[in-house]
Amino acid sequence: MAGKVILTVTEGPRKGEPFPVDKHDTLFIGRMDDCQICLTDDLYISRHHCVVEINPPDVCVRDLGSMHGTYINGQKYGGRPKGQTPEEGAKGQYPTVDVHDGDTVKVGHTVFQVKVEISSQEKIDAAAPVRCQQCGKDVTAEVGSLRRGNYICESCRKQDGQGDLLMGLIQKALDEQENRARDQLPSSNARDDRELQIPDYDVEKELGKGGMGAVYLVRHKRDRSKAALKIMLAKIAVDEKARDTFLREIAVTKSLNHPNVVRLIDTGAVGSVFYFLIEYCDGGSIFDLMRKRGGKLPLRDAGPLMLQAVEGLAYIHDMHVVHRDLKPQNILLSSQNGSMIAKVADMGLAKNFDNAGLSGMTATGSVIGTFAFMPREQVMDYRGFKPISDVWAMGATCYNILTGQIPRDARKGQHDPLTVILDNDVTPIRKRDPLIPQPVADVIDQAIADDMRKRFQTAREFHDALAKALARVK
Repeated sequence: MAGKVILTVTEGPRKGEPFPVDKHDTLFIGRMDDCQICLTDDLYISRHHCVVEINPPDVCVRDLGSMHGTYINGQKYGGRPKGQTPEEGAKGQYPTVDVHDGDTVKVGHTVFQVKVEISSQEKIDAAAPVRCQQCGKDVTAEVGSLRRGNYICESCRKQDGQGDLLMGLIQKALDEQENRARDQLPSSNARDDRELQIPDYDVEKELGKGGMGAVYLVRHKRDRSKAALKIMLAKIAVDEKARDTFLREIAVTKSLNHPNVVRLIDTGAVGSVFYFLIEYCDGGSIFDLMRKRGGKLPLRDAGPLMLQAVEGLAYIHDMHVVHRDLKPQNILLSSQNGSMIAKVADMGLAKNFDNAGLSGMTATGSVIGTFAFMPREQVMDYRGFKPISDVWAMGATCYNILTGQIPRDARKGQHDPLTVILDNDVTPIRKRDPLIPQPVADVIDQAIADDMRKRFQTAREFHDALAKALARVK
């Protein structure tokens, strides 16, 4: 049901030019050459004027503190007050506006018309109502008139508690599969049998939960080995194409085998719920350890763990996999022979989920923490993620481990996470903590250089430089 969204210039210097999007993506409109829609001929457009997030068939627009504002169907949204600088205007928080087929978006003297295209079959499918997987009520209005697929309504998510709801759905599917096997009955839905491949595990306890799902400790019923079961719930109605695309993207990570990479054992889906059976790490995450130690780690403890994490990243890059979501929470710890070993976890999981559109609209969100470990080029090129961007994120992770802070500060009154990344420079790590040895500081500062030409070009280069720096300060 995804379809395609086309933004066509109907007025302005580039009249007639179309900008088609058929996957979850963001388009920055402005005069800077890093904008996907760069309009240098329109002098009434700001450097980074607005951002358009498209998750076909959904479209939303947010002004970024532009001088003249962004107009949707003639109504003004955003725009900084007269006399404010772009930096002052960027401190504001501007509304995200949903736009639909036939609407117009005006920036400066340029007008775009929005066209949402779906196939004839999709139009026929759109006539049928969408019902909640949990309570069965008609939720067509909640998911939108052009989306169809499996969905759990907001009421059920809130009423049941997301962690319990997700585990309940998985357990229900497992029970149905067991009953069919016992009674030798054919499946009422062959697709569920094909997808539901969770081995025979008992759930012991919940390890954690967040906005997209929950993680459980499970044990195999026969050999009692431990594993972690991560469950994620899509924010949109999930059709078969979106489900297959995401699972296909993730499947490649099953082949990864390295002591500093968490192993993915199995994946699958039940309706709009996705599950991942992964290697269990008994030490929690580096983030958990930091909280226990007052918010950061001394170099003597952090150094070996950081080096192992960068080694894991270099390996997954050698295997042609990019992570996309590195942060202290995704560096797990496993005890081995009395020592803690760092392992990179969630290879591409959250960002591939996001890229597939399953987490709804996210790039126009307003939580700065979500973007704290994101390099500037990742914001500007939502889908074109490269290994060198992982280098920045790993550098920012090391920065946070040693200082308890993130590389970019939000200025006073600055709420928009996108403008924090676009407008604010990285703070050198020794300005956070002058006691960090200079060789180590130099390596981390190079890893988080905004200019990609000055950054380590590979994770392997980063690893080797960090190893040399740590050896010098022993």
